[in-house]
Amino acid sequence: MKKLYTLLSMAVAAATVIPASAQLSLADRMQLRRQRAELAHTAVTRGSAAIKDAGHTFGFIRLAAGSSRADLEAEGVTVASVRGDIALVSVRAGDEERVASLDCVAEFQLSRPVKADMDLSRQMSGVESIHNGVELDHPYTGSGVIAAVVDQGLDANHINFRNSDATSRIGYLGHTYTDPSSEGGWSGVTYDRDNIWRFTTDTDETFHATHTLGIMAGSYRGEAQVAVADNSQTATIQTMANPYYGVATGADIAAGVTDLVDMLIAESIDMILNYRYEQQKPCVLSLSLGSNVNSHRPNSLMGQFLELVAKEAVVVLSAGNEGDIPLALVKNLSEGDTEAKTFIMPSYAPDTRYGMTYVYSDRPFTLKAVIFNRARGKISYNMGIPSGLEDGAGVFYCSSDYKQETTDVVSSNFSNAFSGYVGVGYNREQYTGEYTGLVSYYTKDNPDKNANGNYILGFVVEGEPGQRIECYNEADYGYLDSFGIEGWDTGQTDGTISDMACGNDVLVVGAYNVRDSYGALDGYVYGYQNTFLPGKITPFSSYGTLADGRTLPHVCAPGAAVISSTSSYYAKNEIASIGKRGVVASVSEVDRENYWAPASGTSMSTPYVAGSIALWLEADPTLTINEIKEIVATTSIRDEEVLSGNPVQWGAGKFDAYAGLKEVIRRSGIGEVSADADGLMVKQTPDGHIELFVGNSPSVGATVYDLTGTAVSRGAADGDTLTMDLSNLRPGVYVVTVNGTHSKKIVIR
Repeated sequence: MKKLYTLLSMAVAAATVIPASAQLSLADRMQLRRQRAELAHTAVTRGSAAIKDAGHTFGFIRLAAGSSRADLEAEGVTVASVRGDIALVSVRAGDEERVASLDCVAEFQLSRPVKADMDLSRQMSGVESIHNGVELDHPYTGSGVIAAVVDQGLDANHINFRNSDATSRIGYLGHTYTDPSSEGGWSGVTYDRDNIWRFTTDTDETFHATHTLGIMAGSYRGEAQVAVADNSQTATIQTMANPYYGVATGADIAAGVTDLVDMLIAESIDMILNYRYEQQKPCVLSLSLGSNVNSHRPNSLMGQFLELVAKEAVVVLSAGNEGDIPLALVKNLSEGDTEAKTFIMPSYAPDTRYGMTYVYSDRPFTLKAVIFNRARGKISYNMGIPSGLEDGAGVFYCSSDYKQETTDVVSSNFSNAFSGYVGVGYNREQYTGEYTGLVSYYTKDNPDKNANGNYILGFVVEGEPGQRIECYNEADYGYLDSFGIEGWDTGQTDGTISDMACGNDVLVVGAYNVRDSYGALDGYVYGYQNTFLPGKITPFSSYGTLADGRTLPHVCAPGAAVISSTSSYYAKNEIASIGKRGVVASVSEVDRENYWAPASGTSMSTPYVAGSIALWLEADPTLTINEIKEIVATTSIRDEEVLSGNPVQWGAGKFDAYAGLKEVIRRSGIGEVSADADGLMVKQTPDGHIELFVGNSPSVGATVYDLTGTAVSRGAADGDTLTMDLSNLRPGVYVVTVNGTHSKKIVIR
């Protein structure tokens, strides 16, 4: 799957020593220093993403006690929104340290970049049975539930997101984007069903949002041109009912599309919650996004923001796609082995290292970056933290062309090995009490004195016996390895779980395989060279054992070669470059083409689970995240592949939507309810009354039960109609029985 990267944008600030601040963390200070260096050296890029100068820094602010939005705005801070005590903000580049020191600011975290992380799928986990109403009182489609995504690359007018009468199923769409010309550095536009035709797409560089939303809630089941593979490894094009519709086909859709910066993502989520409040419907939010740029603990402001969101919506997050890359090093120190030490290996260019490595512990430790001489088998240069910088500001070692601050250390030992910089910082975080270390680096091998890669970059963490040391490397630019050198540590894949997924009140989804090939509209069949063996865990599915003992993901779902709708705007680019080998189905209309295509990632498994939970919420809108986790844990499939695999990587096993729904119904006590009882009509009014009508009945008697089976209201009337006042009941699911012959589920909101 194509990966996207968006950097936090900022203007070149004057070269100055970054002062320590009580509110700006070590990671943020190091990030500022790194970005200022990069802006002075435009050749430094993150893969294909160039540094953009928007003149603004986005972030999260925890308001100090007694402070308000107005206090921030009075100090020149642009506030997007406030949820709880967390404000989503933008400040002028160069003003970050001043804002962090304001009395109204308890904590300021800079925004982090994040990245975008079914016919067979529906069959494998029972969604087909749910849609068909097998052994159920009626089919479930997510009716009365909001299915929401925040993502990038949406073709909102795709036929997959329309009703049979051609009206849009998208009740709300918010487009938020960076805008250097605006006061806060971003702008936004919103759309509803009536004007969504005005929206084209937020970007034609990816299809991600169109694909994930199609999995979660796409509903087109009409005729399509579909590539059907046969045993001869060719594909025939047939006209047939589209097999690639989604899960919550009857749900109300809400979407936010934005640049992949966590503050803008949070703002998009906040706007969706406003729509949920207006509609007064249960909501499930699918986030196929993640990062590895923080502590794997639920203490980041983004993580705490998601906990606030989880009070109003079910949040489902992707595990990440780095499960086969040794990004982590978690080590319990012991007598005789009180060091964790490893090398940072480049992954996108053999002579270039770029990124950050984060180190955490609950006890003090010492940290130094090192340059190791392979020929001599020893460290040739130590890059520690001078005694005058214990305040956490950190120090940068660099070649002369990267010197930016008076505290920078330039030496021939560094320059002989690399051009670029290595930053080292350490402090104790104010609010978490954690001891945090950072190694921030951009190095390019010296073409003259390090042409053979003899000098390699590493770091050493020293602690005491019994201490747990956690090291996490940025996912996209390098990994941790011993380089085959005795006494050094190799990185681990247990710990690759997305940092965004480590909150307490979210459901995290990994991926397993259901398809290893597909037929395309070019007439060929394409396979994955035994990469995606059906039934087995997808190799890239991230996982992790956290410091608090939790293991993630919670469950796995189909995530390899999942076919769903794709953006027609992106498809035009794709077809122009490689032809139709990436397209498996299409529907032509007068004014547009609609396409379906395969994609792989925990990005695909996440909306599948989220869409299934929308079906569950239709059955019981009162479901809590803890109840959902319990149902997932008890109903997931634990077959041979699960039992023989890594239990941390699999979580509860293979998600079973059908078994889960039956458990929801069983727990809610509505299994014997006849939703469409002959002769019974139920009308609910906004003021909390219900009107019961039984045709040709001389009298009506009714009892209302809560989900424990306790009678909470009774009524009787002569004639065929009874009105009952239920305004005193708390919101939730109830069952009303009428004349001892009819039962019906009702929802009090």
